[in-house]
Amino acid sequence: MNSHTEQPGAKVNRLLTKNILSGSAAKIGYLLTRFFIPPFVLMHVGIERYGIWATCFILVAYLGVSTVGISNVYLKYVAEYDARKEYDRANSLLSTGIFITLPVSILLFVGVWFTWPQLIGLLHINPVLQTDAREVALTVIGVYLGSIGISAFRDALMGSQKISTLQGTWVIGYLLETFFIWYLVSNGRGIRGLVEAFLIRNVVENVLNIILAYRKLPWLHISWRNFDMCNIRTIFHFGGAVQMMSLLSIVLDSIERAIAVPLIGVGGAGLLEIGTKLPTMAVLLPNSFSTAFLPAASYLSGGINCIQERGAIVSQLYLRGARYMNFTSAYFCAFLALFPTAILSVWLHQKFEGITLILVVFAVTTQLHLLTGPGTSILKGIGRPWQELRYSGANIVLLLITLPLTRLIFGQWSTSVIAIGVCSATVLASAYFLFYANRLLSVSFAPYLRKVLLPGTIPYLAAGLLAWPANYLVAGSSRLVGFAWLCATGVLYTVLVVAIAYFSALAAEEKVKLSSTWNSLTVRYFNMPDRSQLSSKPIASAGITA
Repeated sequence: MNSHTEQPGAKVNRLLTKNILSGSAAKIGYLLTRFFIPPFVLMHVGIERYGIWATCFILVAYLGVSTVGISNVYLKYVAEYDARKEYDRANSLLSTGIFITLPVSILLFVGVWFTWPQLIGLLHINPVLQTDAREVALTVIGVYLGSIGISAFRDALMGSQKISTLQGTWVIGYLLETFFIWYLVSNGRGIRGLVEAFLIRNVVENVLNIILAYRKLPWLHISWRNFDMCNIRTIFHFGGAVQMMSLLSIVLDSIERAIAVPLIGVGGAGLLEIGTKLPTMAVLLPNSFSTAFLPAASYLSGGINCIQERGAIVSQLYLRGARYMNFTSAYFCAFLALFPTAILSVWLHQKFEGITLILVVFAVTTQLHLLTGPGTSILKGIGRPWQELRYSGANIVLLLITLPLTRLIFGQWSTSVIAIGVCSATVLASAYFLFYANRLLSVSFAPYLRKVLLPGTIPYLAAGLLAWPANYLVAGSSRLVGFAWLCATGVLYTVLVVAIAYFSALAAEEKVKLSSTWNSLTVRYFNMPDRSQLSSKPIASAGITA
């Protein structure tokens, strides 16, 4: 059926699947490149300089929050305007947003430039490293703020649910960055090489996104003539709410490193950055779901007038997305949580105090944190961004209890104490938000337990069967032999997860879809004959399959 005549639910279902699959494929490549960068950089620059690099991105995150709310405004309202074919309103919103964010970004950069002496004092950076820190920080901040200023082109594509189109530019960008990190750092550029590679990546991605936006969106027209003061109210009403939530989210995402800098120094922040690196990378693939939820929910809000019908479809979207997102995140997080010794001995090949504990607790916590993603994204998409405060606000309140409590129990500040305190608060806040979101989106506990929570335990069962022999064999081997053992373990682990899931968790229609997808892939990429005529269960014209 032509995309111009199909019902909103069917169109969202089709585009959601396409966007998730393309995003997942792109992020697998990203994960592979990011896996090898930290040990390579550590070998050349050391933990303290790496800590400076990590600290710079804390500053970037806090500065970027001043304009990040508008990105969600673009996503939500472009999706709604696209559903109603109101392209003049979309152009007016995007043009207004650009002419607001660019001046704000410039002013923020000028402010950082003039206040840098005060900022460097707060970071307690070794005087020997302060010159490098200034160059790195100002370049990273400038690049990041500049990218936010022209993010309307990227967000217009995302709001129009052309997320798969963006994946190509992202892949080109991170591959270029990986190459230049290897080339520049290995030739003595140190952390300056990291920032130069970051600059190249962002310039290339932004240029390509602008070109693609004009090619893929024939209606797009950015001009100062489209500036409309009426859009400022929309931007500040919805964007302000998202901005507040984003500030809290950034605080929570970087809290362990922000606390570590004044209490145990940039070296401690660097260690926490390394310990949380793999769980952070594990977030990327499941986040392909959350990225697609906001414009999908907004499109439904703009395309379906019946409140009851829209609510039922959004609830199905939430349950379906949470199911697949939880299983995907559990696949990565269970592997990290139950094979920490094997992974760290191969990945870093050097020992850091407390890093195994940091990896384990953040891996498990990351899965629970990701479970809140479908709820927060869909609630933003239907115009209720303040509901995220139920998660981030509760998390901050709990941090005020768990951090002093862990310090009291262990008697001193350390990376492990900070990790345990932060993760305890996140686990409790996640449980509270999930209870609230399920009630708000009319999803009862029984189907949520059966369809979402129980499948997420399967990877832990599979990993538990292999954990002891894998950790023992890898830790007692050379790095190369250990890598071979770890790869073999990963393959066996994957086979076990798929087998257990197939026979115990997949519904009949999911098995049909899986077989059909596998058949089409073998036909397309391996030139094998089409031996299956199975097709997925027909999608209701205005529904989303759960």
